[in-house]
Amino acid sequence: MSTAQFKVINATIRELLFKLEEAKKGRVDREELLKIVDELEDQIDMTVSQLVPERITDERFNAAMKALKEITGKIKELREHIVYERYPIAKPKVLEVQESIRLGFRLLTLIKAGAPMPIIFQTTPQFLEKTPIPEPIIYTNPMAARIYNVLVRKGEAAVEDIAAELKITDETRDEFNRAVSQLISMGYAKPYLTPDNKIVLKLTAR
Repeated sequence: MSTAQFKVINATIRELLFKLEEAKKGRVDREELLKIVDELEDQIDMTVSQLVPERITDERFNAAMKALKEITGKIKELREHIVYERYPIAKPKVLEVQESIRLGFRLLTLIKAGAPMPIIFQTTPQFLEKTPIPEPIIYTNPMAARIYNVLVRKGEAAVEDIAAELKITDETRDEFNRAVSQLISMGYAKPYLTPDNKIVLKLTAR
């Protein structure tokens, strides 16, 4: 979300919070409050239309829909509180709406930018289902599946750091090395050498 869009939406939210305080004192009626909620929804729809990419994978689509559904659900709850004039309850709900918008738009911005799933997973994990391990990895080597899970969480990691996290011993070292080679050969990970001669595995976007 751009700075300008963020300012417009935040301004509307601040206005709504102020009007709710006024409504508790009987100075604003619910129709005026509902009108502000309508404006907020229009602003959200406009921003979403600008953030939706032309092409999107199923995994990213599901994450985006979950984020939008959460925003819509919280706005619906807010609207109901206003309709029934439950203004003291409506005020904290506005803050929940604001937070869901912030997180949802952050997710959509990352998707629009084509960010790799590991980065999206780390930044907005609440909107992502647990990443399934690809079947070829499962059937090839259970150790490869464990390494893949580490890379999903971290995006990239030094081979020795992965080995330490998985508690690889001398007895399991050969199996670990085979699994690393298999992930690379199948295209699920890409190795590179750091200036201090560490081999790092980076999860590839698939």
